[in-house]
Amino acid sequence: MVKYIETEAKSVLYRHKFLDNWFWVRYAINAYRGCQFACNYCDATTEKYLVHKDYKDFSRIIYVKKNVPKVLEKEIKKFKPDVVSLSGVTDPYQPAEREYELTRKILEILAKNRFPVHIGTKSDLVLKDMDILKDISEKTWCTVSFTIITFNKKILPLLEPFAPSPERRLKAIAKLNKEGIQAGVNFIPIVPYLLDGRENIEEVIKRSSEHAKYILIGSGMTLRSNQRIRFLELLSNNFPELVEKYEDLYKNNMNPKKNYMLGLNKLAFKFCRKYGIKNFIKPPRFEIYSAQKTLIPREDYERTNRDLANHLLLIAFFKEFKSGNMYSAWNYHKAAENIGNLGESIKTRHKKDDLKSIPGVGETISKVIGDFLEKGTSKMLESEMNLS
Repeated sequence: MVKYIETEAKSVLYRHKFLDNWFWVRYAINAYRGCQFACNYCDATTEKYLVHKDYKDFSRIIYVKKNVPKVLEKEIKKFKPDVVSLSGVTDPYQPAEREYELTRKILEILAKNRFPVHIGTKSDLVLKDMDILKDISEKTWCTVSFTIITFNKKILPLLEPFAPSPERRLKAIAKLNKEGIQAGVNFIPIVPYLLDGRENIEEVIKRSSEHAKYILIGSGMTLRSNQRIRFLELLSNNFPELVEKYEDLYKNNMNPKKNYMLGLNKLAFKFCRKYGIKNFIKPPRFEIYSAQKTLIPREDYERTNRDLANHLLLIAFFKEFKSGNMYSAWNYHKAAENIGNLGESIKTRHKKDDLKSIPGVGETISKVIGDFLEKGTSKMLESEMNLS
């Protein structure tokens, strides 16, 4: 029996320090805490995110921030439009949404204020809001990412006991894309020794490619604190022969061994190439409007700076994917953030030969910048996108 507890939020729009180069989000909103889908690999049960007294209550007690729309209406005026994630530590279309419709109300406010949106979900309930999502897509930018990790009917009930079937998710993806709303797949996580076989990886990528615009690959399933306890308990009860293998794969770390992740990334990329589907989301481009729905004039340099920043972040994405280390291209993140906030044209800095005064920009990134300003792309990105 699931219990809903209504709460009051003091603030709802969280701003990330750095722009994300997987989902391209700057902000996050979580209208609910806890999730009824009860996925046993979910890392939202870790102390870092958990608001429950006991992690076992994560799927049984759902905290509902009843005043989110009211607070967001006030907060949003203080922020510059950029991509908002719904949601980071819960599913915005879990069953509670049928009763409260907080996600819909949030989307209405974001649409009115011309904020682009990235939704992550496992539910086709998102289809009820296609009218708003289409409006956002046409006026700014929108994408919906559905988690699909397997079609195996024996394993799914153990990993995602109360989530809608992956077949329903694929149908939702097809409907959204047909309506001009970009939709793709999060193949996150690839669960070690249960779903990391060639057959499962190829099936998920092949079937996704028939409907999705992209598929993001997550080979580094985390195991930490409550999440580790919960998942190892599941293994002990259902796959006891895997417990020792997991202990060897993870040791005392939250991520599996680097070589293991790199092998899966390379295999997944191979199948993405085979079935003609991107393993990344193309960086969004959108105009910035005021609350009065009037276009805010921007200098050409602002658009150029942002496009360059996104280009650097995309290079970082592929470097990290190839290295199995999310911090392996941190200078690209720093450089991108500082270029995005530069306040003057990057072309001016380039002409002055003053790029290296920008934090994060060294000799290599300076060459990438020059390449981009001349051609609109770079040899570095072309090279990093090739994993063969």
